[in-house]
Amino acid sequence: MKRAILGVGVVLAAVLPLTSLAAYFNAGKTVNLAAQAVNDNAYVAGGAVTVTSPVTGDLFAAGGTIFDSSRVSQDVMMIGGTVIISGASAQNLRVAGGNVTIGSAISGELVGAGGNFTVTPDTTVAKDSYIAGGAVAWNGHESGNLTIAGGAVVISGTVDGNLKITATKDVTIAQGAVIRGNLDYTAPKPAQIESGAQIAGTTNFHQSAAPAVAVGWLAGIFTLGLLLKFLMTLLVAYVVWYALRRDALAIIEESTKKFGRSLLRGFVFLVAVPIAAIIAFVTVVGAALGGIAGVIYAALALLSLPAAILVVSSLILKRRSDLAWYHILLGAVVLQIAALIPFIGWLACFIVYLASFGGLLAVLGRKFKQQ
Repeated sequence: MKRAILGVGVVLAAVLPLTSLAAYFNAGKTVNLAAQAVNDNAYVAGGAVTVTSPVTGDLFAAGGTIFDSSRVSQDVMMIGGTVIISGASAQNLRVAGGNVTIGSAISGELVGAGGNFTVTPDTTVAKDSYIAGGAVAWNGHESGNLTIAGGAVVISGTVDGNLKITATKDVTIAQGAVIRGNLDYTAPKPAQIESGAQIAGTTNFHQSAAPAVAVGWLAGIFTLGLLLKFLMTLLVAYVVWYALRRDALAIIEESTKKFGRSLLRGFVFLVAVPIAAIIAFVTVVGAALGGIAGVIYAALALLSLPAAILVVSSLILKRRSDLAWYHILLGAVVLQIAALIPFIGWLACFIVYLASFGGLLAVLGRKFKQQ
């Protein structure tokens, strides 16, 4: 029991603020957060999302189109098809989308990815920025270091620190650009440095034999893949919840109330089965058995993804079991956004996934014994 309580404490510490139990959430075809200020974390998701109200905590948003002009006291994390941010984030901004436009004051770091990524002159970043995209245009003011990986990169803003660029197409340092540190870039050909551009430090050019593949296409395919995976996993979660309600409730109860045991069970199964399957493959008799074990293992591993969505949805609602469709959508969005956060987010997702895996195994094991 003590280990279970300790396990719950570990995952909550890792997931916070993603599983804030008093957060504001809203999901639907169209979501408009404009009526009143949110004095907590805000989680919103929908086909079209608009946020104009102040948020005193973190803001998490996912949707086809996202427009944000709010003032957020803490972090902003967004994923969508088209994302336009013109508000002010007091801390860090993390964003991914097909088309991303940022015109915001950021007192922390900026981490972003998109097919087309544009930073307007209204943008100021206090700490470092990391951007990847098919076409990247930087027009803002970076107080720290700026790192860009893209196809075509255009710099016309200011970078107080060092600028590092990796491009598969063109690099342009436009008129009016100011780089107070060093410029280090890798590209198929030397950058076009226009008259009036200022580079105070040294310039280092590394020529690359870049493949004739546009990063924009790769970014677009990657974004589309993430979206399809998100939608398929969400669809399966809905099927499990509405068609297999009793089993879904049992998985949630097993994963949350017996968290430590489920976490350990999921970890052992995740590690032990592949090893056993590999050992079986080296023997003539066990080859078929190893193949069957591998197929079952893969199926259970995939099924644990929608199970994790249900578990996260329940955790957000203080372990409630009366989930509505938008609660499940919220859980899916929170899990997806958490996966974009380096280290802490990845660890939190992995911990929840293992616990959900263990809960699924326990429920299937009981059903197998009963039959």
